[in-house]
Amino acid sequence: MRLFPLLCAAALAVAVCPAAAASPTAPAAAEVPGLTGAAAATAAGPAADKFRQLRTARAANAAAAQKHTFWGPEPQLSTGADGMVATHSVVPALRLSNRSDVVYAPTMKPTSHSCIEVVTAYGLGQAPQLWAWDWCKSVSPAKVVPIDTAFLGKYTTTVNGRPAYTIQVLRTNASTNSWTASLYNNTTRAWDALFTQSGSDKSTLNEGWDIFEIYATHNNSTGSAYYCGDARGAVFESTSVQLRINGQWTPATAANSPLRPTATPRPADYDCPTLKFQVTTPNSGWRVTV
Repeated sequence: MRLFPLLCAAALAVAVCPAAAASPTAPAAAEVPGLTGAAAATAAGPAADKFRQLRTARAANAAAAQKHTFWGPEPQLSTGADGMVATHSVVPALRLSNRSDVVYAPTMKPTSHSCIEVVTAYGLGQAPQLWAWDWCKSVSPAKVVPIDTAFLGKYTTTVNGRPAYTIQVLRTNASTNSWTASLYNNTTRAWDALFTQSGSDKSTLNEGWDIFEIYATHNNSTGSAYYCGDARGAVFESTSVQLRINGQWTPATAANSPLRPTATPRPADYDCPTLKFQVTTPNSGWRVTV
């Protein structure tokens, strides 16, 4: 399996882009340990069912009692980008209290009909997980990796005071639409293979994304969504978002990756009055504080 190192822009600090030390001659990467097949689906649980429903149906009426919305940059098909890389924060202590609720933040899928979406998922009473979602074959979490002590030690560094991992998803063969997702291993300074898939993108969506996303239930006793209380004080952040265009890495910008569904979201639309949305670097960095 051929893995491509990230050539970070020289202006980016190593603390934000730890993959800057990688080189084309880096040693062959290891495999990211995790669950696959039926074990992955079981581990992901109801959160994966919600995810599939949202992505395939896009049906606002699928669960009238719940709110689904998102926010973040969406790379456009017109860019011709065939890869994406970003550094995503994690909140290891976050647990959700409502069985119907999930937070996917951040979740990233390149444009050009990538076979792979990489999701940081938070569900009912469950420690966070990293998913490699297969869009071309099973339409399911093809690999599930617990974000535990081992993961934090190997794949995260401290970025803006928070643990964060760097993920890249690249198209490796245009004729077969083959894609590979890799995690940067801070111990070996190499890319570890997460998942590879090829075929036809069943999401049918042209745009890519790097977003904060919720599936939330209103809590009548607090007047806001359950996740709003569960995640109080938590920060979800994406930094150093870049697109590979014509073989070169370029930052996400307002021109190639506009913010969706709006540039200035209202906390009320997310049923969480304390939410704060920030574009830290237009549009290659964003932060959502609960």
